[in-house]
Amino acid sequence: MNRMRLSVVTFGACALLLCSVGLTLAQPTWVDEIANSVSFYKTNYPTSNWQPYQEKLTLVKEALARGDQRTVRTEMGKWFKMLRNREHGINDIAADELLNFALMVTPVQEYGISVPPPPGGGF
Repeated sequence: MNRMRLSVVTFGACALLLCSVGLTLAQPTWVDEIANSVSFYKTNYPTSNWQPYQEKLTLVKEALARGDQRTVRTEMGKWFKMLRNREHGINDIAADELLNFALMVTPVQEYGISVPPPPGGGF
């Protein structure tokens, strides 16, 4: 009977450990936060073409998962440039709001991401 109880306790502990590790791995990243914001703006500004922005974030998320800092830096730099230039016909207000949010959550210095200045200079 003690072996059975020990087996049940061991199984339970392993299951709990796996669940907690799974939850830790499933924590959203800063890229997920930005992607969620893009989805929000896509819903609220349906005439804007958000697909290229979503595709770029997918590349960044994959690079982040592999630990490829060079690709994260390069692709996020391109993403910020697209956003700053309002490429693909995105709404000006949505672009400004998304840019401000992305700058708050993106570890720009950690990855050395280049963020283009706004037209006319400044930030």
